[in-house]
Formats: sequence, C-alpha cells, structure tokens
Amino acid sequence: MRVLRLHQPRDLRMHDEPKPEPKDGEALVRIASVGICASDVHWFKDGRIGTTKLTEPLVLGHEASGVVEAVGDGVDGIKPGMRVAIEPSKPCGRCEFCRSGNMNVCPDVLFFGTPPTDGCLRDYVTWPAQLLLPVPDALTMDEAAMTEPLAIGIYAVKLAQVEPNSSAAVLGAGAVGLSVLQALRTKGVEKIVVSEPIESRRSLALKLGAYAACSPEDVGSVCRDLTNGKGIDIVFECAGIAEAVAESSRLARVLGKVMVVGIPDEDSYIFDASASRRKQLTAIFVRRSNQTTEEAITLTEKRLVDIASYATHTFTLEQAEEALKLAESKADGVLRAVVHVSS
Repeated sequence: MRVLRLHQPRDLRMHDEPKPEPKDGEALVRIASVGICASDVHWFKDGRIGTTKLTEPLVLGHEASGVVEAVGDGVDGIKPGMRVAIEPSKPCGRCEFCRSGNMNVCPDVLFFGTPPTDGCLRDYVTWPAQLLLPVPDALTMDEAAMTEPLAIGIYAVKLAQVEPNSSAAVLGAGAVGLSVLQALRTKGVEKIVVSEPIESRRSLALKLGAYAACSPEDVGSVCRDLTNGKGIDIVFECAGIAEAVAESSRLARVLGKVMVVGIPDEDSYIFDASASRRKQLTAIFVRRSNQTTEEAITLTEKRLVDIASYATHTFTLEQAEEALKLAESKADGVLRAVVHVSS
C-alpha cells in the first residue's frame, strides 16, 4: 500500500509498505478522506509540536474517515463495508484519568500522526473497532472526517459551561474556531463575536451564526460595543498565536473565562498579567476532544451544523505536500485542505 512519511521538516516521501492485518478487536479501514489540521502543518514545517519531536519517519493525518474492509476476532457492531469516522485518540482505558472519564489527558494515550503512532495519510490503517464510529449515508466522507474538529469545538464549549445568555468571543476562524462557534449556537448562545484576519473566513463565520465578525484590530471595540463595556463572558482562543492569547485576557470581563484551544508555534502562552490578575480570570486549556465525536455526527446528520463548508480544497495522496503547503499559507480561501486517499 501507499504510505506517505515525513522524514524531516518539509521532507515527505512515498513508501510502498505491506497492507496491515487486523488483530483481535481491531478493524482494517481503507482511508477515504483526511483533513489537514494545524497540528499536521506544525509537524510538516517544524518537525515538532512543543517538546514532542520527530525522531523517525512519521505518517501524518488524524482527521479521517474510511470504509471497513475486514475485522479481527472479537469485534461486534463493526462490519466490512461500513463507512466510519475514526476517533484518532487511543487512551489506555486503565489509568485514573480514563477511569474518571477524562480519556483525553491519559498519559499513555496514542494519537494518530503523533509519535510513536502513524497517522492516516496511507491507504489502510488498523485501529480498535471500538474507536470507529459508523456514519449515516447522509454524511459525505469529507464530512465524516470533519467531525473531528467539530468534536473539539463541542468539547471546548462543554468545558466552558456556557449559558444561553452568555457573550462569547472566538479568536480565529479556522475549522476549530468555526466549530466552537457552531457548538455555541447549538447551546442557544447568540452574542458571539468572531475575530479573524482572513475576510473569507469572517464571511463564513457570519453565515454560520456569528453575531459579528471582524478583524483582530477591531475586536476590542466590537466586544465593548456588544457588552456595553462590561467585557466578554467567555473568550475562546483558537488562533494559536501569541497576540490572540494576550488579547483574550483583555477582552474577558471581570471573573470571566478564557478557553485556550489553539496550539502555538512556540511552547508558551503569554497572557497580559495585569488584566488577568485584576479581573481574576479563569483560564482553561482544552486538550483535543473527549467522547464528543458521536455528538458531532448527530449534529451533522440533523443539519444543526455545517461542516461540509470546511472542506474547501481537495487533493490526492500524491498531492498531499501541496495540501500541507496550502494549509500553511492560508492562501486561496482555504479552510481545510482535504486529501482524498481513496474515492
């Protein structure tokens, strides 16, 4: 099978490797669609995320859908021919965090496209069948892959414990920021300001239910006008850039919350100390998603959210480097570059 591996930053090479066989409890999945996430771009251009570094050739890609081709012994409920969304996180299931329902912070978690676990930019993967979620016929394979960023948005909103009358700001309108926006709307939140430098993404944010969408230079005044100078109840930082983190503490009201969702280039977050301290802000750091993919599929099937609009550009597996470069540049109105591994 075809396997695309990252050997060093910006060094992708296609390999011909044996097709895997499913073990007990696993399924063999033929990969259909893979979304290129900001974390994939970090690996591609830097060869690391934070303190985790590339030490051997790695297959990228964790936002994935596919079709089950075979199952191992002991698999119930998942059958060949099923179209599935793939939960990319494989927690141990035994530690205190898993037992308390916090699988996303399991210290021994394996995650597609993060060392030592190869991701989905390859023809086939084997993965525990319990981590495959059947998708209804109403969803395309691209939508099935996009349920992964939607699940992150759903989880961030759950952690924030929003009330329908809350005001919210979302800094960054990539797929995750727009997923936060849509998750907020499903909770009845209407006063949502989205800050984003790219005009096409601002337009999409308005279409998806934002009260206002503005450039980062204007977000302070827009939020003040919306709240009569009080400040925003909950700020979601989804841009992964230093200025957005600092801005979040300026926008939040006294005793407000800051939800940090974005992954920064450098391994640090810097808040405005005076604003954060004087307002006695609560900062919550969001780690991926946690058992919210099924909800993402349900919301998509009911058409309460629109994630089809995320997949703005498509590529073949042989064109995956172009997809990564486009995602890095954020050019040509790209939101999610999606690699179609198979039709």
